[in-house]
Amino acid sequence: MLRIYSRNSTFRKKVLALLVGSIFTELVLANQPEYEAPPLDEIVVSASGYEQKILDTAASINVINLNQIQNGQARDNLSEPLNRVPGIFALTRQNYAQDLQISSRGFGANSTFGTRGIRLIVDNIPGTVADGQGQISHIDLPSTDRIEVMRGPFSVLYGNSSGGVIRVFTQDGGPKTELQPYFEVGSYGQRRAGLKASGKSGEIGYVIDAGQFHTNGYRDQSAADRRNANAKLSFMGGPDTKVTLVANNVSLKAQDPNGLTESQLIENPKQAGANAITQNSRKSVDQTQAGASIDFRINSNNNFLFTPYLGQRHVLQYLTSTTAGSGVIDLARTFYGIDSKWISQTKLVDIPVTIVSGIDMNENDDRRRTYTNSGGTAVYSSSASQDYGMSAKNFDQYLQADFRITERLAFNAGIRSSKTNLSSTTNNSITLNTGSNSYQAITNMASIQYYLSEISNVYVSYGSSFDTPTLNQVFYSASGAVNGSSCTSSCSNFGLLAANTKQVEIGFKSKLTSKIQTNIAVFNANTNNDIVIGVANAGRNSFTNAPKTNRQGLEGSAQFKLPYHFEANIAYTWLSAKVRESYTYYNGTTANTVLSGNRIPGVPNQGLFSELLWVKPNKSIEAAVEARVNGPMAANDLNTQYMAPGYAVMNVRAVVRQEIAGGWSFSQFFRINNIFDRSYVGSVIVNQFYLRSYEPAPTRNWMIGGKVSYQF
Repeated sequence: MLRIYSRNSTFRKKVLALLVGSIFTELVLANQPEYEAPPLDEIVVSASGYEQKILDTAASINVINLNQIQNGQARDNLSEPLNRVPGIFALTRQNYAQDLQISSRGFGANSTFGTRGIRLIVDNIPGTVADGQGQISHIDLPSTDRIEVMRGPFSVLYGNSSGGVIRVFTQDGGPKTELQPYFEVGSYGQRRAGLKASGKSGEIGYVIDAGQFHTNGYRDQSAADRRNANAKLSFMGGPDTKVTLVANNVSLKAQDPNGLTESQLIENPKQAGANAITQNSRKSVDQTQAGASIDFRINSNNNFLFTPYLGQRHVLQYLTSTTAGSGVIDLARTFYGIDSKWISQTKLVDIPVTIVSGIDMNENDDRRRTYTNSGGTAVYSSSASQDYGMSAKNFDQYLQADFRITERLAFNAGIRSSKTNLSSTTNNSITLNTGSNSYQAITNMASIQYYLSEISNVYVSYGSSFDTPTLNQVFYSASGAVNGSSCTSSCSNFGLLAANTKQVEIGFKSKLTSKIQTNIAVFNANTNNDIVIGVANAGRNSFTNAPKTNRQGLEGSAQFKLPYHFEANIAYTWLSAKVRESYTYYNGTTANTVLSGNRIPGVPNQGLFSELLWVKPNKSIEAAVEARVNGPMAANDLNTQYMAPGYAVMNVRAVVRQEIAGGWSFSQFFRINNIFDRSYVGSVIVNQFYLRSYEPAPTRNWMIGGKVSYQF
């Protein structure tokens, strides 16, 4: 087991004691009535397919609002706001060449490329393609208005995602025209600058944002440059039709420091992994996407939503591998689709009913080519370089109905039919990774919700879901992972089964007072044929099906309006994610047994986020203290490697604002992360063949920034 390499061995105990003390203080102060605070906002969500208050949904849903996304935040990665959501672990990789490790209730933790097991949607347009792999690099946080996160069985509307849904909504334009340049600088050469324009021209509302980000990186070989651009136009296409057009682009160039072994981590956590510098491991991404959301109001009780989209993505990734034909991956992807949704509000025998039904079609067509990495240069090999055309298509239909049986009792039920096709064909003489498969499933859900009062309810939800393999997961069979292009039979893995999950959740939601709001959920999820790594060999992974796995846990979140203009937010997760039936895992050609009871790697067993915020009544000053605690997690399925046994870090931030006559306003912020200079591992690379599993997080670091706003 890896020992934590902190410079202060008692730090975690001190932070936990401080957290407990702060929570106790918050609860005590909240009961003092002499200081009035404004009531908590009524938040409206659309995770159920139509607008509802959070209190009226029989699901675990949290909303991250504009202030939590923007104020005193770096706005560099989606992991920043997601840290405050229970059940979600967005780990600190400090590696822009690799996708964020985001897991929901333990689903998606072992994804090697992209985000898997969680459905991503931005302004009604999917960020998850047909095979279930999601990309988040195009999400533009400086223009993001709110993020809705739903976990659990309430996913009939979305399909191919057992972990839930993350929906991002960017800001709408208007009513006034506003220009807003912004900047930030910080530790490790970090800097960001951008310009946002928003407003209305006639009946057209618009938001346009463009920014550039750079960092030298906390570690060697970890510098990155990224440019984001996002545009959103909204207008009425008729008296009953609202049209929203969205387009965005991301261009990323990032070095890849790779993971460290235990001895390297202890020696120097800032160093790059083996061969990262000599092979110049790195990644470039260029993606452009556009889509439309057309909301047609048929009458007062019926709406039709039509959402087509189209995009292209090009990824060029240089790995540390020196094996012929496999050190460079060149992936060009075209993706497109349509989601059509009908929302009807009616009555059935005097019972109010809301019906959501629709058809969801998506496709991504890939051209995957590989080369040899010769000291950072791509070299074509006629005998080993691959050239494949790969495709994923899904066609789903769904129906969900919400019955308000009485004022206190509600019932919700839904069903979804899903079909996903995966295929691979060769464009050259190497035909070992060709094949196809079709995955079909009928999934369903049901929930019952009882209102204890107008501001409190309890619910029970049940749902089934399934996750197909991604194109990446069917590329290598066990023989292909070990032998590469020289395997003697087919190297493809199209026999891999889809994972099937059944979940049960019991929850309680309440606005206990006008100043206290809480959500609590207990859940249990059993998965058959979970998709896990079956063979790890020198940078190539083959996936297999684990017969049975289980995820169960407790989530709780609470928001407080406190005296003296204080606010507090707390989110806690306890999670047990384990194997329930043993299976065989190969490290190269060595067979090992993953035992029943082993922890699923990449998943902390608990997490806590706590925030104490003070805002001056005129909002000219705000300051906050944040604390984040994560428990330990395994680095491989065998549980023979562990990261540091949990960690706790604290951050502080402050924002100062000035309003000036003539439409001008200014704001400045500073932020210090990890104020106690904690050394810890932020994330792990699951089942790394060479045991280079550890990705250290930065010690104490700082950031300052500001923005200028001018309203016409």
